[in-house]
Amino acid sequence: MTAVQGLICLGAAALLIVEVAVLESRSDFLLAALATVAVALALVHQMARRRGEGHGSVLYAVGLLGAVAGYCYLALSPSGAISPQDEVIEWGRMDKRPLIFGYLGIAAFIAFHWLWAAFIQGVPVGDRPAAAVGRREWPLRVLGALVIAVLAYCWLGLPALRSAAVVGEDGLAKFYDIHSHVHLSALQQIRLGAIPYLEAQTQYGPGNQLLMGALTDFVHFSNHGFLAANLLLNTVCVIFFFVIVQQFLGLGWAVAGLLGWTLWPSPAERIDLAGWAVLTRWLVIPILSLWLAWLLLGAWSARRGWSTAVLAGALWGVGGFLSQENLSGGLLVLIYSLALFGPASAMTPQRLAKFAALFVLAGGATFVALVSVFMGLSHLLETVALANAKSGLVMAGVSNSIWSDNLGLQFTWNIVDGRLETDLRASGEFRELILTYGLIFLLLLALGVLAAFLGRKWKDADERTREFGRKFAGVAVGAFVLHLFSLLRSDTSHLAGPSFLLGLFLLMLPVFLWRCLAPGKVRIALMVVSLAVIAEAAIAGRVEVERRAAGLADIWRDSGAVLDLFGELRSHRGEASDLAVLYSPLPRAQAAFRNHPDFVEADEFFSLLRDRLKGRPVELGSYRFDDLVAHPDTAYFFGGLRSLSGITSPKNSLWLRSEQEAWIARVAGTRTGCLFFDANSNRQLVEAWMRSVKPPQSMAIEPIAGRRDYGTLACKVNSQV
Repeated sequence: MTAVQGLICLGAAALLIVEVAVLESRSDFLLAALATVAVALALVHQMARRRGEGHGSVLYAVGLLGAVAGYCYLALSPSGAISPQDEVIEWGRMDKRPLIFGYLGIAAFIAFHWLWAAFIQGVPVGDRPAAAVGRREWPLRVLGALVIAVLAYCWLGLPALRSAAVVGEDGLAKFYDIHSHVHLSALQQIRLGAIPYLEAQTQYGPGNQLLMGALTDFVHFSNHGFLAANLLLNTVCVIFFFVIVQQFLGLGWAVAGLLGWTLWPSPAERIDLAGWAVLTRWLVIPILSLWLAWLLLGAWSARRGWSTAVLAGALWGVGGFLSQENLSGGLLVLIYSLALFGPASAMTPQRLAKFAALFVLAGGATFVALVSVFMGLSHLLETVALANAKSGLVMAGVSNSIWSDNLGLQFTWNIVDGRLETDLRASGEFRELILTYGLIFLLLLALGVLAAFLGRKWKDADERTREFGRKFAGVAVGAFVLHLFSLLRSDTSHLAGPSFLLGLFLLMLPVFLWRCLAPGKVRIALMVVSLAVIAEAAIAGRVEVERRAAGLADIWRDSGAVLDLFGELRSHRGEASDLAVLYSPLPRAQAAFRNHPDFVEADEFFSLLRDRLKGRPVELGSYRFDDLVAHPDTAYFFGGLRSLSGITSPKNSLWLRSEQEAWIARVAGTRTGCLFFDANSNRQLVEAWMRSVKPPQSMAIEPIAGRRDYGTLACKVNSQV
């Protein structure tokens, strides 16, 4: 493509952005965009004919303008997830689609450029890599896996497991948290006979719910047991992840990754946040990125066949069943891996297409099989719809902000006795904020340099450079996709949770730039920037590294204490559960809960309510009962109550006015059951419930009162004719 043709495309792209900003409807934009693109393509084609060129310039222009037009249509037009008449009743809304689609679109254009160069211009690709790993190396790989597993346990896992013993002395323990009750209320529904995920709704995926339910039952079904089960699962995820890193990248880089998890925000900060950071939500994404780079660029690529694509796709299907993040993130990893690594993989477009098809089919079949086993095949569409519902709203900006944590910046400028005095004060996590949005440019830049290396230098690179390039390629693509989830809901927690590969990416970046970028001022400048990021992290994380290193001295004692605690929790399984036992089965841990000012009333309330219900399901219309039971989630769990709608966490499930109205209609439409409400309950819900009784039904209304008036229970009963 000539400079003039490039300017034509650039002008057309700028005009598309102006059009979507000015025009109000999608249809008007499409008409204007089609005209703009048609004129630009006609000019590019005419110039190509005059120069005697083929269709390469036109195809490139189609890709470029198509990407810009798609970005405009998706990112700058009104959201399809929220109608203009709808209202966000919980959280807030900040539309990040321009940022998100721009982030994905630039990376897509980078991949498209090198695909076009390879398959249209005929740039030679690399030869097949060397033969696969020999048998003599397997004992060393197994030994390395054992070493890194022990290191990951001692460095990250054991400190997290120790926190299961922290039960609170002056107040309620940290496991008594709304994030935990969101899960526990749904798990309680499953124990009472509800269909997992569908009649016991959460936002974390059906597989995660079933896995956490099984582990909680294994340890102890209580707040304390849920924390311990969460810690156990996350520790296993961490160890498994670093074993995978060691297998694909080597022991040295796996150890560097352990250090990187301490220097930068990482899942290490979220391991002990029971109920929110279930690390299986993202675990499959980094594993797939490393695996696909190994399959397409590594030594085993000479043996790749249909089985490799099927196995990788099956892993994606399992991950998609665990969580929606794995489902969408895994698909993005596949797309960007094939696009970026395809030219260097020595695979024809037909073979790449076959690989992608087998991957998707195997993943889809695995997902369908798992849903069929646990929820029933008839519930497949309902499961998929529920999994995608909230992700669409998050993409549209609901429950979102530029940065959720509070930040403050204050500058004081005074003249006192003729002298200037200034003071600059900052509060909040500015480092994490800068890192979150600064990584956008660093990741896109790294993908561009990586694509150029794979497109231009892969064929002539020596074996060691290729091997390192393959390792960095898997890390870069995985870190790029995982960072998308940090951008969707930006704060320190959402930056840390998905950042499995962030530390490795930042530590490998200067090595990649030195080995794979041509010498010159650009390489020097990028090296300075990447080394500065590492130096800043080393200074900021020095105290945390020292703290973890000091904790290694007590490995045996702490491991014994953790085993004793888990054994003690398990020893209480099968015992009768009261309110305090559902908090923690350990008598020494129950003191703060039993001594809470509202404990006696809560115990009385649940006893009275269960006695009146006589096993019937109930919907809780009251959002707050007292300081101990502050949410319906908590009441469903501690009360052992079966929900009519399956939505046991309204605050974390009903974000739109239309969703709330559908929930009210669903509750009111049930033929049997009860509604509990008080003076502060949703009036629309109460009125709809009272109006829903039709002959021969009637409504039995009775107060629930003891030490105080707790509220009213209204139950539908069949009248005798």
